[in-house]
Amino acid sequence: MELRQLRYFVAVAEELHFGRAAARLLIASPSLSQQIKALERSLAVTLFERSSTGVALTPAGAQLLPLARSALAAAEEVRSTAQRISQERAEVLRLGFLPFSLTGASRRLLTEFGRAAPTVTVQLRQYEWDDPSAGLLAGDTDAALVRPPFTGAERLTLLELATDPLLAIVAEDHPLAAEGSVTRTRLAAEPWLEAAGVTDPVFAAFWYFRDVRRHGPAVRSEAATLEEWLSEIAFGRGVNVVPASLAEEYRRPGLAFVPLADTPRSPLALAWPRDRPTPAVQALARAAAGAGRPGG
Repeated sequence: MELRQLRYFVAVAEELHFGRAAARLLIASPSLSQQIKALERSLAVTLFERSSTGVALTPAGAQLLPLARSALAAAEEVRSTAQRISQERAEVLRLGFLPFSLTGASRRLLTEFGRAAPTVTVQLRQYEWDDPSAGLLAGDTDAALVRPPFTGAERLTLLELATDPLLAIVAEDHPLAAEGSVTRTRLAAEPWLEAAGVTDPVFAAFWYFRDVRRHGPAVRSEAATLEEWLSEIAFGRGVNVVPASLAEEYRRPGLAFVPLADTPRSPLALAWPRDRPTPAVQALARAAAGAGRPGG
């Protein structure tokens, strides 16, 4: 039994004429008759009495007619509800981001996207270092501004927006603050302020220079926010690195930023799940691809 057969049954029951029902359904009369017979075989009942004078519902047909109407109404409700849900998801974009990801490039993208897609509501959700995917891998966001590499990135589509050189961030009275630049090896010899929230080994390996700091000194930080972490560096508890595009925002009394001479650049990317991008995510991705790479 198929929904279309129930629809045909209801039409014939209401018209009590195969020709008029076929015209209403925009199908040929022989096809309609065949489908009604197929439905009768499927249900093992006769729905209509056919005679030279016309068509009439059988007692079984009369009993099943309200049930068929209810089934069709329920199917329509499922369809309309699914359509409404799809439209709502298309108009709301849950966008995760890391503190290191809100740069000039990402702000320009969101500003332009807001102008190009004014009907999309962007819900910004900030994540800290314990989730470098900014909610994507947990399914809590639709897209995210991230800083790869991190564990699970291979399950996402990543569109690079910009890349940043890294700067060492130290207390302003630290000996390195007066240097014109510093190498990774030299910085790795300093006590490194490692946030307890950074638990992803791939993410930590990049930001904590694990390749040159296998046995370097580390200071554990319990900072829960970026502001707390910056304050600890200003107090001289340790050193770390930040993307150059964010240095101006983080500048404050007590901190100094020193260029790194030999470090890989940090990519800034728009990311989304490979298998379930919403229409709003697809629109944002098109905007990002069309914008090119404006830099940090």
